[in-house]
Amino acid sequence: MAKRRIRLGTALSLGGLVAAAPLAAACATGPSYEDWAATDGAAGSINLDEVQAAFKDSKSATDFERRVNEIYEGDGLVIIRASQDGNTLTLEGWEDLNGNNDIDEAQDDQLFSIVKGTNDEYDMRGHNTNGYYRSQFGAGNFLMTYMLISAMSPRGYYYSTPIGRGAEMRTQRTRYRQSSSYGRQVQRNSNFSRKQASFAGSRYQQAKSNVSSNRRTYQSARRTTGTFKNSNSVTRARSGSTRSFSRSGGGGGRGGGGGMKVLGPRF
Repeated sequence: MAKRRIRLGTALSLGGLVAAAPLAAACATGPSYEDWAATDGAAGSINLDEVQAAFKDSKSATDFERRVNEIYEGDGLVIIRASQDGNTLTLEGWEDLNGNNDIDEAQDDQLFSIVKGTNDEYDMRGHNTNGYYRSQFGAGNFLMTYMLISAMSPRGYYYSTPIGRGAEMRTQRTRYRQSSSYGRQVQRNSNFSRKQASFAGSRYQQAKSNVSSNRRTYQSARRTTGTFKNSNSVTRARSGSTRSFSRSGGGGGRGGGGGMKVLGPRF
């Protein structure tokens, strides 16, 4: 009888291991490439209405870049660059695809630009997959006023996100993405996508397929190496239709009629 019990226990243990094997394999697999590629973050899409609001409300360039990184859902940091060329001031936002905490035009992806010309209006444009977006708005915000005053110096104005701020910015963004505020931000991003799909129509759809060559290289490399499985992008299709929320390791939250699902290792 003892031998029988031992055999039965052994059989149960082996059976448990066999049953657990597919689950362990699934946990190790992570999200599919198609899941990741369907996210706004993988495509380089950003809520430019909220970027414009951040531009108007920010008190400094660092304040603006912090807020833009809260809005954006991609894995790379958004790096800011602002410069003067004669009477024109231009502010740009790029996703740092190669992760070197600096703008490298040969490898990174431009998301947007804001240009202040000789008049008192600002011209904001989306680039690449955001190319459907264009908005003009009036002067009066603190950030551009600060830039204009700084431009009065003999050398003009220039700002680029300091390379040394990269680690700090990633830490700030990680904390933010673990908060309920991020859930509410994602819901607003989803609403923005739906509004633009309706408002811009075919122009919106065409822009969504206008992924830059730098981003295509980035996507292909992440697919080949499998690093897309470690993504922290939100699993929300570009139409904003998928909004169930879960996060590995806790944190996150719900907001405004829906939540989000965060990609990453399943366990």
